[in-house]
Amino acid sequence: MRTPRVIRTMYGMRARAEERVELRAPAGRKAKWMQAAERAGVSLSDWARRRLDMLADEELGTDEPPAPSAADIQEALAAAGSLKGSGLRARVHAARETPWTVE
Repeated sequence: MRTPRVIRTMYGMRARAEERVELRAPAGRKAKWMQAAERAGVSLSDWARRRLDMLADEELGTDEPPAPSAADIQEALAAAGSLKGSGLRARVHAARETPWTVE
């Protein structure tokens, strides 16, 4: 059995890849993939990794929530601080002082 070579990975990845995946494809198909990767602004390897991960997640299902959209982020930023001046803090403190009753 061959020992895996350490392969340089994308910038920012902490662990180095220990496995390599090779794929045979006609030159025309590879050129199409290269063009798509360039349009996305990433290397062919990065583009292929992202696409394969996305397809694997679709087929296997994933427990991770989807990434927030720009609208979700804007809504969250608009809501920040919206409770100030509503008296919520005083109501919470008053409720904490109320003794609990157990029947």
